[in-house]
Amino acid sequence: MTVGKTVLDNGVTVISEQVPHLYSATVGIWVSVGSRAESPPDSGIGHFIEHMLFKGTGRRKAIDISREIESVGGTMNAYTDREYIFFFAKALAKDFPLAADLLCDIFLDSRFDAEEMERERGVVLQEILMAEDSPEDYLHDFFHESYWNGHPLGSPVQGTTGSVSAFDRERVVRYFGDRFRRQGTIVTVVGNLPHERVVEVFGSALSGLALGERLRPDAPPAPERGVFLKKRPLEQLHLVLGAPALPRGSDLRHVAYVLNGILGGSMCSRLFQEIREKRGLAYSIYSSISSYADSGILKICAGTSGGQAREFLKVAAAAVDELRAGRFDDGEIAVAKEWIKGSMLLSLESAEYRMSRLAMNEMFLGRQESPDGELRRVDEVTPEQVRRLAASMLDRERFSLAAVGDLPPGPGLVF
Repeated sequence: MTVGKTVLDNGVTVISEQVPHLYSATVGIWVSVGSRAESPPDSGIGHFIEHMLFKGTGRRKAIDISREIESVGGTMNAYTDREYIFFFAKALAKDFPLAADLLCDIFLDSRFDAEEMERERGVVLQEILMAEDSPEDYLHDFFHESYWNGHPLGSPVQGTTGSVSAFDRERVVRYFGDRFRRQGTIVTVVGNLPHERVVEVFGSALSGLALGERLRPDAPPAPERGVFLKKRPLEQLHLVLGAPALPRGSDLRHVAYVLNGILGGSMCSRLFQEIREKRGLAYSIYSSISSYADSGILKICAGTSGGQAREFLKVAAAAVDELRAGRFDDGEIAVAKEWIKGSMLLSLESAEYRMSRLAMNEMFLGRQESPDGELRRVDEVTPEQVRRLAASMLDRERFSLAAVGDLPPGPGLVF
């Protein structure tokens, strides 16, 4: 596999990975601005624009965009995150010029037709209602809002019914012309295509794009420490425990991945074994790390019955305390390392994962890290490093708790 990188004269970074065995080309355009950049009145506007990019350009109606990509067996989609937005297309390698033209067309010449906006507003409002009806989606939005205490990092990516209902065309067009036209724009392509061909196509299409200064987000506030409860008529109580973790570019990120693997990242982890396998307190129980450019959250997530919530928290607290005290052996570290490496190698079979990986490395590391290099960094993690990080990250005083659903009677929940 060969990775090439070229920075166009206007600052757009073009990165491609030539993978000889692929029949497809997976193409993405990334802007380094997500929901974190939004003020409260603009909450959800990036996600709304993501939807509107597929609703017509000067050359194509919405149906034309869908028909052209599907007529060659391809797909198009998009995603909004807290720190970036991307839209991508996948087609056979021979249809790479079409995929690139479609993406550049919607990026450079979307019309934001007023009638289309009203129709899509209804779609987005239904998406918000769907998330509110999903206990797990609602819980994570509730946790982030409580944990970040009014900072845009805590706002729901999709916005609120109030903010989305208030968007008008002028505001949407102005926001798009500002925030989607900044330094930090990246093109990533994965397929059996020479880098020179990729640069030729995108260099021509994007040569007239003028980009403003890169937007630097405000630093996040100190997380809100506390217990946040929301009673809802659900069969289960859905819980998130969250504590500060490492940013994306931290030199200790691979140590954190290993620690997370031991804690709750896999079926062999302490939390899965203690809570599900030994006690049957939950069906879904896992831990994960959500990282941002300058911060991160270690999360423990589960669903249990209200009557078992206190026992669940007691068992989870014991598992966290055990790891914080360094009471785990080298065998658990070895298993976690192999789980991480195996997961990454299996993910590399996906062209979409490879495309995203190129962009993430560029955005948050400023360089490309080879798979072999990343595997080596996992192997180099030492037991001493894991124990030191566990001692600082797994302090229960650092955790906040959010719960939604069948709240138990009696005293409040404590972790």
